Amino acid sequence: MGQADDYAVVPAEPRHLAALAEIERAAASLFPEQAIPALLREQTVPQALLAQGQAEGRLWVAQDEGGIAAGFALVEVLGGIALLAELDVLPALGRRGIGRRLIAAARDWAEARGHEALYLTTFADLPWNAPYYARLGFRPLEEAELHDELIRRLREEQAFGLADRVAMQLRLGPVIPAP
Repeated sequence: MGQADDYAVVPAEPRHLAALAEIERAAASLFPEQAIPALLREQTVPQALLAQGQAEGRLWVAQDEGGIAAGFALVEVLGGIALLAELDVLPALGRRGIGRRLIAAARDWAEARGHEALYLTTFADLPWNAPYYARLGFRPLEEAELHDELIRRLREEQAFGLADRVAMQLRLGPVIPAP
């Protein structure tokens, strides 16, 4: 298996969409059952949301030289905030910097559109979740700092059976006011 440099991070194309659910399921297999109940492991981002993200330029894939997707990142804009809604890399390709490069694409997209921050929700204690994002500059948010959309997202996740979740924020570069 190659290194991150062997995988180009590119805007997703329609041909990539069919493979993303399998990547998401494979990534979910890494989580202990107490984190993601068995029934949730089969649920993936709906194809319609992926297609919309692709059409709007909010979906990126890491692809090999043959154009085969090995990971993806999806940003949603909710109530004016940019949320890294999904990030998945095939487990066999973990720890090679592919996820970091996908996050960089999402960050660059959000920054280019004037967002002051990129947000996400994740598991607080799993090493490849909140601690990983913290190493990339995200910080956990206190309850008083939560945007309404983040509160809603965390409640939805809890209702789906996901526990021990935290919202995190990555501050982006200074927003330059339009002349």
